[in-house]
This record gives sequence, C-alpha cells and structure tokens, in this order.
Amino acid sequence: MTAYLVIYTILINTGLLFILVPYLYIVSAFLIVWMVACILKDARVKYPKLKKNEEWGYADKPKNELSFF
Repeated sequence: MTAYLVIYTILINTGLLFILVPYLYIVSAFLIVWMVACILKDARVKYPKLKKNEEWGYADKPKNELSFF
C-alpha cells in the first residue's frame, strides 16, 4: 500500500500518465478495505483473553500505571 500511495502521488504531482489517476483512485478504496481486512484477520500474535468485567487495554502496562496524559 505504501508503494501504491507513492506511485499515485508521483503520478498526480508530475502529470505523467494522468489518465490513470482516476482509475487508481477508484481502486484505492478497494485496496484500503483489503488492507484493513488483512490487519484484522492477522492471527500471528496471540492476545490474552479478557476476564469478567475487564475492558480491553494495553497488555504492556498495568491499568493503575496509565495516566491521562
């Protein structure tokens, strides 16, 4: 997605192959949905199950150490 965004930005700013820009813009919506789905379905990292009356939070810091800012 980063390479796609870089290519898209270069094409817009340079005017090269400007005819492709609208098509790339339409395709980008589908690529973003695909990227989000891949991230949400990624199961390589195992997260701990939440206990009863427990909210989602950061696993690297205890709740009492979190501050507002």
